[in-house]
Formats: sequence, C-alpha cells, structure tokens
Amino acid sequence: MTSMQEVRIDRITMIVSDLDRAEDDYVAAFGCHVERRDAIERALTSVLGIPSASGRRSLLRLGRERIELLEFTDSMGRRYPCDSTSTDIWFQHMAIVVADMAAAHHRVMAHPRFRPISRAGPVRLPAESGGATAFKFRDHDGHPLELIAFPRTRAPDEWRLAGGARSAGSTRSARSAGLFLGVDHTAIGISDSAVSTRFFSSVFGFRAGPVTENDGPEQADLDDVDDVKVSVIPLARDRPAPRMELLHYHVGTRRPIPADAASDDIAATHSVVHVASLGATAEALARCGAPLSSADLMTLHGDVPAALVSGPDGHRFLVEERTPMAARA
Repeated sequence: MTSMQEVRIDRITMIVSDLDRAEDDYVAAFGCHVERRDAIERALTSVLGIPSASGRRSLLRLGRERIELLEFTDSMGRRYPCDSTSTDIWFQHMAIVVADMAAAHHRVMAHPRFRPISRAGPVRLPAESGGATAFKFRDHDGHPLELIAFPRTRAPDEWRLAGGARSAGSTRSARSAGLFLGVDHTAIGISDSAVSTRFFSSVFGFRAGPVTENDGPEQADLDDVDDVKVSVIPLARDRPAPRMELLHYHVGTRRPIPADAASDDIAATHSVVHVASLGATAEALARCGAPLSSADLMTLHGDVPAALVSGPDGHRFLVEERTPMAARA
C-alpha cells in the first residue's frame, strides 16, 4: 500500500466547451482567481489519450484549492446526457464550502448560466446524514456542483477556522473570511462499495471513513431523485482538501460510464493526484490486477512522470510524480 503521506489530490479538472466563458463564470460566481493560463501541452493530450488534440487551459484557485479548466479547441467529445442524474455512475461533482449558505445560494442562482439540481433551494440534511446544509446545481456545460455549509460541531478544522461553520445568517463572518471558502471534496458515482473502497485504499492509500446511509425527503430534494437511497463513503479524511467521496446509489438509472468515453468529453471530469513515486503507484495497480502499460506513461513539462489511471468504474485520475505534501504558494 502507498504510504499515508505520499499522495494527495492536487486539483479537480473539468472539460469545458468555451474556456473564456467558463473562467469568467467561476471567477464572477465563486471569487476564483486565475493562477495560470496557457496552452495544453502535447504530452498531456497524449497521456489523456487524445494525442492529436490541441487546446487551452486555465488554472484557478479558490482558497487553497485549485480547479483546472481544459478546452480542446479542435476536438470536443460528448456532452452530459440531458437526463443525467446523480445516480449515474459517470456522475462526479465538486463540493464548494460556503460561509453563508443563503448568500451563496442567492449568488449562484442569480447567475444566468447556472441551473439548479436541488428542488427547492438549500437542504438541511438530518443529523444521521451529517447535518450539513447543501445545494446542488449545474454550470453552463452541465458539470454538477455542490455548495455545502457544515454545522459548527461537525466541520473539519480547516473550514471551521476559515469561517465555514459560522451560522447561515452571519454576514459579518462571510465578508471577513470570504463567501466561497474552497473545495472540500470531489464525489464520484460507484457501482460497488467494497470494490471501490479496496481499490482507492490499495492504490492511493485513501482510507475510508464511516459510511452514512442517506435517504428520505431531504436527500430526494437535494438530488431531485424520488425514493433515493445512497451510501456515502468519505475517503482520506486525514488528508488536506480536496478529498474524495464515493457515492453508491441504490436506486435510479445508475448508468455506467460508456466504454468509448474519451478524455475530451465534457463529462470527463477527473482528479489530478500527486504521488511521491509513480513507480510505487504502478506496483499497487499491478497488485490490483490493473497494470500500467508503457503507453499509459508519459513525461510532462518539467520532466514530470505521469500516467492516466482508471478506477473500477472508469473514472479517470491523472497521476503525477511530484512532492505531494509540499506547501502551496
């Protein structure tokens, strides 16, 4: 198993149809700032499996976390199906922590290119489901996003200290700490809890936390799915944000990621994972019966070894050999 201190999620990457528009939306709505903007390097398109593609990227920062937007200017794959739901295995959302849910919800819904998933605004989940207040919505390209406000007594330390667990009516704290505080986690749909938990523990060392079983009218309103039931498995709670959650829905369409899914699909959101040793990750994958081939390996700009890894259900992870725990500027 990869040791506990060697792996972290560096950023969440989303494929967009128009980089300028998506960047403007995320800066205006969430207060992201642009850290870097450049062309997508050929080595990256090769490791993503689309070597002839070209495009642009924007690296955004929200709090301490990073979001990457990629636009393939001469190649754009399929969009989200119009009837896509949270229960489909291709689902992957990004959860943004907010200091004031009412103000954050108002700002998001005032944006002309965002549309709600949740039926009736923010939802306070029952205590047995974590007690957070959450709201799900989609951006212009259909990427599912979530706003989350933690109760004071159950907020991770980093968000409590940042002001994320203050009361929903505390506009003073929202102004002083920022309304949108950062990215808490990315959540992916899975088909088998045991298989996925074992994979992410063995390959990345992401230990699973206590499972919550979410159902009832609150979860149905949050997901816009009737009679919903979902097992939520948090991973790597001992790591810095962003972390991961596994979502095992027991009802709904639960459609798999298509076998011919491509990295330039709008729906091909992926996580970029930093490891201290790509060789150790390759050995872990081989032990799981998913060995890397020479075609999976690539060297990115700066002589950074990298590989594209697929999880048990086909979710992609770009793994880069870097110093994962290095402090960010």
